[in-house]
Amino acid sequence: MKILFIYPPITPIKPNQAVKSHPPIGLLCLATYIKSIGHQVKIIDALAEKLNWLQIKKRIKKYSPKVIGLSVMFTAYYQDALNLSKRIKNNFPDIKIILGGAHVSINPNSCFQNNFIDFVIFGEGEKTLENLLQKIDDRKKYSTINGLVYRQGKKIKKNHSRELIKNLDELPFPDWNLLKLNKYKFDDGFQMRKPCFIVETSRGCPNHCVYCSAFAVWQHHWRGRSPQNVVDEIEILVKKFGAKEIAFLDDTMSLDKKRMIGICNELINRKINIKWSTPNGIAHWTISKPLLKLMKKAGCYKITFGIESGDPSLRRWIGKPYSLNEAQKLTQYANKLGLWTNATNIIGFPYETMEQIQKTLNYSLESDVDIAYFFRLGLRPGAPVYDIFEKEGLLPKNKKLLFYENKSCNTKNFTGNQLVQIQKEMYNEFYKKRWGNKLKNILRIKNKIKNIEDLFYTINQIKNIKNLENGWVSQKSIFIKKQI
Repeated sequence: MKILFIYPPITPIKPNQAVKSHPPIGLLCLATYIKSIGHQVKIIDALAEKLNWLQIKKRIKKYSPKVIGLSVMFTAYYQDALNLSKRIKNNFPDIKIILGGAHVSINPNSCFQNNFIDFVIFGEGEKTLENLLQKIDDRKKYSTINGLVYRQGKKIKKNHSRELIKNLDELPFPDWNLLKLNKYKFDDGFQMRKPCFIVETSRGCPNHCVYCSAFAVWQHHWRGRSPQNVVDEIEILVKKFGAKEIAFLDDTMSLDKKRMIGICNELINRKINIKWSTPNGIAHWTISKPLLKLMKKAGCYKITFGIESGDPSLRRWIGKPYSLNEAQKLTQYANKLGLWTNATNIIGFPYETMEQIQKTLNYSLESDVDIAYFFRLGLRPGAPVYDIFEKEGLLPKNKKLLFYENKSCNTKNFTGNQLVQIQKEMYNEFYKKRWGNKLKNILRIKNKIKNIEDLFYTINQIKNIKNLENGWVSQKSIFIKKQI
């Protein structure tokens, strides 16, 4: 059977807003699996290829698929998928249209507001799609397919959730030949080497952070691939696609410390010359100093810690009741090893105070992290904190405002505009304090330079840091106290 997977074109929320494209790893994994069980598959990444409807239509007509799967990863761009499905159905009424992805997993029934969608797959997609393709011509069997939402007359039927795949090693490695690799940059300026490829070594996270909606797909279960399987994939990326760096995009890569040690040892023992980082963040309470040392030896050069707040009580409320003191010790040890250290922080929780925000900035400086990110809370349907904002009457009437980069939701203590200003001040104060003294900069980076590659990367990082600083300059400090 011919299956066409499409990552839809995206309409910017604001005029002239640039929407970055990244390899759609979830869609790629799904297409690869369906190909491995004997179906013909193609992927159209309309965002990366900058395709309009007429170009998409031409490709659909040429390929003539029986089924089209549309990816709906983000609530902000959900309408784009609906618009595309309408055009497809109007022009190709016999093609079955399936929606999948994070957004539809949160609220699958909402996707049937029109007659252009035939099926919605919620949760983990591989086995559900396989099952659906086997029974797609027999409506009587739709009710037996777990993980599926479909129409039965005028009613919307949602079946039971599907059991998660227990052994991820059984899945094929993503087939990057299904994508037009020349359409992706594979480098955002912060990588040491390029091209940099994405690898996911695990799925899911057992934590219950209030701002996260990832559980809609993976539930609160964590499953990890074996070290041998992970490094087999990396070897293929190096030999077949010329990968020089890996970005591990797991939600919780190091949850199983023994497995993490195994991945590092596999990389070392096979003598794979690769650099890698953890841009999605790594749970600091799952690692140790010996593990950090081993990660460095295995090619890790940059580590990101998900701190979120410098206030212990707020961290407990968020769902991260772990020691900030231990996180600080690990950060300082990582710096000593020569690793670049990043930390992510979030402001704008519904009951957060100015004192708590100030503690987040203070901790970022005291922890000695190289680069701190201060994000304003992104509210996504499905996340527990979204329901709290709704209950408190804090959500805007126009939900599209939640996705504007320069907008933020009001909280109990701040307006959205105040949070935007506070964010600017936090960046301004952090980077002036951390990187404003040239002598301290030299002392700071001396452990990070072991060879000529480290030197060039450090020079590039300093440029990136300056760009970050310049992009967030606030001429006056209204909310944040100046750091001595």
